[in-house]
Amino acid sequence: MHKNMIILLKKILINNNSIYHLGYIFYGTSIIIISIMVMMVSYSNLYKYNDTYSNKILNQKELVVEEYLDNNNSKIINYNSTGNLEIQIDKYDFTTKDLNKIFDEQKYYISSVRDKKLVPNILINKFPKDFSLISTTKDKKSLFIRSLLPLIIMENNKIIDTNKRIKKINNGTFDYISRDEALWLKKQYLNYKVKSHHIDELLIKVDIIPVSIALAQAAIESGWGTSRFVTEGNALFGQWSWFKGSGIVPEKRDINETYEIKSFENLRQSVSAYMKNLNSHNNYSEFRVVRNNYRINNVEINSLNLLNFLSNYAENIEYSKILEKIIKKNNLQEFDQAEIYIPPYELANLISN
Repeated sequence: MHKNMIILLKKILINNNSIYHLGYIFYGTSIIIISIMVMMVSYSNLYKYNDTYSNKILNQKELVVEEYLDNNNSKIINYNSTGNLEIQIDKYDFTTKDLNKIFDEQKYYISSVRDKKLVPNILINKFPKDFSLISTTKDKKSLFIRSLLPLIIMENNKIIDTNKRIKKINNGTFDYISRDEALWLKKQYLNYKVKSHHIDELLIKVDIIPVSIALAQAAIESGWGTSRFVTEGNALFGQWSWFKGSGIVPEKRDINETYEIKSFENLRQSVSAYMKNLNSHNNYSEFRVVRNNYRINNVEINSLNLLNFLSNYAENIEYSKILEKIIKKNNLQEFDQAEIYIPPYELANLISN
């Protein structure tokens, strides 16, 4: 009996120790759980604060831009992946007064671009409805040039990016390229009509069109933005199309002709199609070869020297000379080195001293 009592007491002591151990484990686990919950609540509050702060900053940016525009204007304002401020204007009752107001608020003047070589990123989808009613030639040319400069430069930037990507693939250290790169490269061969699939031939075609040439051709083909084709179809460069319904039928077209002047949803598409035309059509192969020679010799492209190889663009045998006259008279070569303005460069610095 006494022996049995001793055994029972030992069991109780052992069980008590187990209870103590379980208590310690439960206590420690509770502390950990409580700590995690506190951290989660703190993180949630911090996230909400940061989210609110970010929205506040974004709203502040939008409010700054709102000051430049009347409340009744249709617009899309956003900051793209590179931090570029984009003001997209797309409204059919948009007037030249509205456009001038935006340019003035952005301190965007012809003189400032000539001096600083910087252009704000303002995308004009369509010329104002009263563009042809501008009273003076000087004002009309100024508004025309300022409207097209961002579009031309941005399309050239896209071409430069494509050129760099092609070179990066070509200069790769591996003997193979990824499937995505191969498919992308195949698409470029197709876009630029390179049947040989030689990268060197592709690179000759994927290059910029000098800003002065693009401006001069747009001025000729659109009557400085006043022609019926640009008014009705955003057709800046008078490109022909033989697909019925793809454009506008010229009033003076011969009865046996079937071509139309290709129309576009916006001005930027017109600029893009024009550049693709010069960079891919057989009529401008010499233009591209001469341009490439400048690249090979690491010499700045001279737009005036390239004009002789654009004679096939129009039926007028004096076309190249007319382009040269427009470029010289309006000092368009001064825009060849212009770049898109990227914040936080202060707008005040765009004012010519």
